[in-house]
Amino acid sequence: MDIRWDQASEDEWQARMACHAHMPLRQDWAFGEAMRRLGVKTGRAVIYDAGQAIAAAQVLQRRGLQIIGQGPIWLAEVPPARKRRALRCLARHAGATIVTPDAPLSGWGMIPLITAKASALWRIDGTTQALRQGLQAKWRNRLVKAEKTVKPMPLAVPKLQALLAQEAAQRRARGYGNLPGVMALDWSGGIVALGWHAGGALQAGMVFLRHGHCASYFLGWASPAARAAFAHGPILWQAALALRDRGVQVLDLGAVNTENGAGLAHFKLGTGASVVMAGATSLIVPG
Repeated sequence: MDIRWDQASEDEWQARMACHAHMPLRQDWAFGEAMRRLGVKTGRAVIYDAGQAIAAAQVLQRRGLQIIGQGPIWLAEVPPARKRRALRCLARHAGATIVTPDAPLSGWGMIPLITAKASALWRIDGTTQALRQGLQAKWRNRLVKAEKTVKPMPLAVPKLQALLAQEAAQRRARGYGNLPGVMALDWSGGIVALGWHAGGALQAGMVFLRHGHCASYFLGWASPAARAAFAHGPILWQAALALRDRGVQVLDLGAVNTENGAGLAHFKLGTGASVVMAGATSLIVPG
């Protein structure tokens, strides 16, 4: 196998990503550029086998460590053994290679480190009526009630910065990890950021990053009053319509954890989203 690093242009890279059903966020060109602006070295590899391009992988590179999230993207029908061989070729460097495949993959040469996670993917390329009918009945009823008072509006930069600050404080208080919020301020793929104001203050907001014909939920925050009003329901609904009107077909709502985050999981799945399994995060044995 032959690995060619950093030879693809943005258009060439995005064309390769477009062959994937939902163009994973961490393999999008814009993600690599955002990481570079944050000081993270990023490489883009295209793997050839017998002259055929079979995979592409955007790799975050630190001294002694390579990280591949939601990838590689397979550009042809590749059997599991051949996929593992490609990953082991990528791992031939002075350090460790950690991979989280976007679909289940295991076997010789892959040492699982973190259990595979599920994500909620919502197809939003239908008509407004079809999307509305696809909502679960309880979710739709709560949405109808919330829409009477919650009127989402686009967030200009100052309001977006306020939302990022609220989410950062929430992150510290709850102890969860996330990508740096500042990515939303300079995301080259375009964003949708909506919020709800009441009582003269921001009460809730959500940010979505667009990547190709897909988009991903990035972050959100809600005050106690907003949670009681089901504010994220109308915000998510309006964001989905705005993204659809910009050509987005699939909205990745993020991880689904029915054990430790049952309420959030039910919120995501209430849209009618499908559950898709990723592969386990694994250490790759060089080959």
